[in-house]
Amino acid sequence: PNPARRRVVCGGGDLPEPPEPSLLPNGTVTLLLSNNKITALRNGSFLGLSLLEKLDLRNNVISTVQPGAFLGLGELKRLDLSNNRIGCLTSETFQGLPRLLRLNISGNIFSSVQPGVFDELPALKVVDLGTEYLTCDCRLRWLLSWARNRSLQLSERTLCAYPSALHAQALGGLQEAQLRCEGALELHTHHLIPSLRQVVFQGDRLPFQCSASYLGNDTRIRWYHNRAPLEGDEQAGILLAESLIHDCTFITSELTLSHIGVWASGEWECSVSTAQGNASKKVEIVVLETSASYCPAERVANNRGDFRWPRTLAGITAYQSCLQYPFTSVPLSGGAPGTRASRRCDRAGRWEPGDYSHCLYTNDITRVLYTFVLMPINASNALTLAHQLRVYTAEAASFSDMMDVVYVAQMIQKFLGYVDQIKELVEVMVDMASNLMLVDEHLLWLAQREDKACSGIVGALERIGGAALSPHAQHISVNSRNVALEAYLIKPHGYVGLTCTAFQRREAGVPGMRPGGPGQNPSPEPEPLADQQLRFRCTTGRPSISLSSFHIKNSVALASIQLPPSLFSPLPAALAPPVPPDCTLQLLVFRNGRLFRSHGNTSRPGAAGPGKRRGVATPVIFAGT
Repeated sequence: PNPARRRVVCGGGDLPEPPEPSLLPNGTVTLLLSNNKITALRNGSFLGLSLLEKLDLRNNVISTVQPGAFLGLGELKRLDLSNNRIGCLTSETFQGLPRLLRLNISGNIFSSVQPGVFDELPALKVVDLGTEYLTCDCRLRWLLSWARNRSLQLSERTLCAYPSALHAQALGGLQEAQLRCEGALELHTHHLIPSLRQVVFQGDRLPFQCSASYLGNDTRIRWYHNRAPLEGDEQAGILLAESLIHDCTFITSELTLSHIGVWASGEWECSVSTAQGNASKKVEIVVLETSASYCPAERVANNRGDFRWPRTLAGITAYQSCLQYPFTSVPLSGGAPGTRASRRCDRAGRWEPGDYSHCLYTNDITRVLYTFVLMPINASNALTLAHQLRVYTAEAASFSDMMDVVYVAQMIQKFLGYVDQIKELVEVMVDMASNLMLVDEHLLWLAQREDKACSGIVGALERIGGAALSPHAQHISVNSRNVALEAYLIKPHGYVGLTCTAFQRREAGVPGMRPGGPGQNPSPEPEPLADQQLRFRCTTGRPSISLSSFHIKNSVALASIQLPPSLFSPLPAALAPPVPPDCTLQLLVFRNGRLFRSHGNTSRPGAAGPGKRRGVATPVIFAGT
């Protein structure tokens, strides 16, 4: 007669290995060994339990399953190996289980399974293999087609952990085309110890350990020092051990500097390379000499904040929080890496220029203008952004930072690229340039020195005509307080000359010049009112123009230019390039020369200060084709 069916519960104890089969009842059909401390399953661990139908080994610390561990379990239908430390799975792992229907290997440490791993399980119907490392890439494509051909169900709890694009998606619900090995390499594990900057002395010993995901035979760990490949050299004190593979899941490499010299300062890098790509971890090493120097404590106030740099050891990079306020001090390690300013004390004990680029500007206007520069521009938003930016330039007279001018200049140059599509940009750009002429001259000089901002503004205005004129728009006229623009699309063969006068309106009865006292020159016209715009009056031919007897009522002429008929006179055929049928002729007038900065000669005795040298106070007219 068949022995009675028995259910044996040995869970929740401290068993280091499964009990001997001979100690269990002959009729055991269910064996529960969960929540123990079993570390390995040896060959023949369950030999003799021929009637066993359910085996529960979950929540142990099993890391090794020897081939043949399940031999003799010909009737086993359910096997639970979840939440262990299993990393290596082969077809030999599941030998001797011809009737197994359900397999749970979730919660282990493998990131993939190789083709053929389930070949010894012909009756398998449901498998759960979700792990915190499961990588759904091209290495798992075989599993989807194999499961489909075998009518096998991948448990809905089998969720992808990597790559991030497929995170938390059920593997069984994906298409094979979604399992790719292209794109940036994502590793479920990549650690470098030590991970933080190390400050050591000459002669010290320093070990490194790099651990990473093992994705197959093409996985390699390489070491670099200051981007140069590193090889083991015992005489130099560089001890590099062979890489080790653990549980088919991790690869580890160890590097030891046995006798550190000054040469070891710099960046040490552990690079993991696979057929898919590379990934790196880096750490900085600072080697101190016996007579180390220091950089003195120093306070730096700039447009990013107020920073107090503490006394710092030579060779060290100090950090300060971006949220600085006067008369406060922040610890060396304060602030997150992305919100800190940094400054290096070189090996000679001298401060290098600081990096404040991660800190926001303290001035509200500068901060807003900086956000404009960061915004993407296209034909659909260019005009809106330009109108918004013009609002801020209306207060240009109160700009207090050269970067205000730099950022507006950069935006004007960006808008130029859309003038051919959006004609309305011309007026807005001219207005912004006009407003910037109200900025303090010293700031304009600094902006020119920093980024050639003034030259960029003038250059953009000079190219407006060529971008905006077309057979459907043959004339452009724009007025503003400090800049006026006229542009024509002309036919060179019919050109008879052009005379243009720059003028502005004035209130009736107000003279253009106030007479001075005896022996004095007349006083200049007062600063124009806000509604007094620069304008152009252009006439063809070569009329006689006098600035003192300008004929437009209640107006004063400021400057004039004559472009003779010979401007487009043909040259000898051998010298002249082909003349196009249509040609752009553009005129610009600036109220003064503030945008035409010159560095001058700082060594000349008696020279004026920066931004004040060789200024142009009279109107400036540009004419170009």
